Amino acid sequence: MKWLSSLFGRTGEERSVSRRVTHERPLVIRNPKIGILNFAGLSARPLIEEDAAALKPLFADFVESDGDTPTCDVLMIYATIETNGTIQNASHNLREIIEQARAPIVVVATENDAPSYIAASKRPGLGRANLVMTLKRNGEALASFCKDLFGMMQRGVTMPMAWVKLAPQIPGMNHQKVPETICAMEVTHILFD
Repeated sequence: MKWLSSLFGRTGEERSVSRRVTHERPLVIRNPKIGILNFAGLSARPLIEEDAAALKPLFADFVESDGDTPTCDVLMIYATIETNGTIQNASHNLREIIEQARAPIVVVATENDAPSYIAASKRPGLGRANLVMTLKRNGEALASFCKDLFGMMQRGVTMPMAWVKLAPQIPGMNHQKVPETICAMEVTHILFD
């Protein structure tokens, strides 16, 4: 039965990607679950409330934690990342958290600088995901962008294709109402169903 799950979507504990994902053979996540992981404490509450209001209606389940990593399909992390790549108030590094969550999509939703993200993404660990790292939220742009991105994924557009439609990857192009992010598409083509 595991082979059926890998072909037609994942349920329960079967959340790791075990096959090559392509545009023709996307990873389809049925009844996606979003998780919030807050290492930033009370300072992140307004951001979490803003993002939850925008994103919660798009997901079958929503879970929030201030410490234990939730198992989910999309993980939103609120944290300060140090220049050496460690995460303040966390006992695990970014790759370990991704592995624990078993999330193929991870968004660091708080603003950090590029050198910190580079250090964090290179730290050892098996976790890989379509990893979105926020440099500047630009007001409500991150919540709005994620809502549009995940909505398109529910309508049959894979994550990389939806990303390019929302923020065309043309050098020098000025994007309006879009957050500044670094995105590493490590899993690539993911859809929601």
